[in-house]
Amino acid sequence: MSERSRSWVELSAVVFSVCGLLSPAIVCGQVAPRPVIAKGEVTANDVYVRSGDSLNHYTICKLKAGDHVSIVSERGDWYEILPPSQAYSLISGDYVDSTDGRHGIVNGNNVRVRAGSVLNDNKYTVQLLLSKGSEVTILGRNPDGFLKIAPPEGATVWVNKSFVATGSDARIAMGSKVPAENRTGGASASPKTMKTPAPTTSAPTPTEAASASTASPSADGDATPAHGDAVVTKSDALARIDKTPQRDELARIDTAVNAELRKPVPDRKLKPYLERYQAIAKQTKDVVAQKYAQARATQVSDMIALIDTVQQLRRLDEEAASKRRGFQEGRAGIRTVTPSAPIGFDGKGVLKRSAVYPAGSPIERYRLVDVSSGADRTIAYVEIPGNSSLDAASLVGQYVGVRASAKRWEQGSVDPLPIYVAGEIVALDKPTQAHADSDH
Repeated sequence: MSERSRSWVELSAVVFSVCGLLSPAIVCGQVAPRPVIAKGEVTANDVYVRSGDSLNHYTICKLKAGDHVSIVSERGDWYEILPPSQAYSLISGDYVDSTDGRHGIVNGNNVRVRAGSVLNDNKYTVQLLLSKGSEVTILGRNPDGFLKIAPPEGATVWVNKSFVATGSDARIAMGSKVPAENRTGGASASPKTMKTPAPTTSAPTPTEAASASTASPSADGDATPAHGDAVVTKSDALARIDKTPQRDELARIDTAVNAELRKPVPDRKLKPYLERYQAIAKQTKDVVAQKYAQARATQVSDMIALIDTVQQLRRLDEEAASKRRGFQEGRAGIRTVTPSAPIGFDGKGVLKRSAVYPAGSPIERYRLVDVSSGADRTIAYVEIPGNSSLDAASLVGQYVGVRASAKRWEQGSVDPLPIYVAGEIVALDKPTQAHADSDH
């Protein structure tokens, strides 16, 4: 992930945290399994699973019609479910020890487990916290140092209720809810990206189904509507009943809104169409059109608010990038003073193995852990040259001093750590301060 993309994720996490959009399913200490309160069946194709209970949370994966989900709670228009088989979680490799690259043991307390995504690089939603000694199943390693793991007990994700049938509805969902022309074995209609109303007084709700024919690339490269935008499609219900001037106008507005949503986010002009929906919502001659327009007005209003938020986040991102460049330029101007001869050690700490570079890896690298503050915190990496005779493995777990023959900085990280190419490693007496684990 580029430095700019990483900055965008961090800014989003800060803003979403302030807005209360981070996952509410964060559990400290011992994690208890979530009891399943109901089983559900997905009723449409390409239904998004998200990291939280709103369209502002990032997508995790997609489900197809007929898939089953285990529901553990519900909030508003959303079901909290156990992660589907294709979902995974993420944890920092610095806080997991492993000898075989498949089974890991958490080496710190209150270590964050984040929701991973098969659709994008986002990982700002924290699912739960694991304590020291917790076991995890490692599925893979990311270049940024995070490990992909099987979702632990207590990890959950979210799906919109509009696309999940429960109880007796689950058995008839794919029969009675799909128009007859789509059940005859012919080509099925593309999923709607906004749920449209039947010819009753009930109002439609936003949906999570994505349509491949109308999707446009999002900011992180997904072939989905940008930032979770819904694409308005003409109501099948309205098309099957008698036309009225109000319904003809709704069809024209829907077509125009579709065109706007295919434009880049900053170029979308939706407020004029919101006013037209609101005008139809106020009339009383056609009740069906009135209810339809009321729901459309709510949805378009939400889109406008989301677009404003995205633009504000991008402005914050640009300001942060500008300040970061200024700091880097200032740091580059600081003169480095090199002593004529090495004095003392370049780094001191407890030598530990790195989960990213276990025994037998092509690169022999260890973590140097700080104990002066009582925190199991990585302060540097110690790399053993390929032609070195140093026996670093025999010093694992001991307090050591490192003299470096070369030093460089870790690349691709917001807070880079130094990498010491070891010239000498000396076992030292551990400081008197108590060594205690802390929150991470």
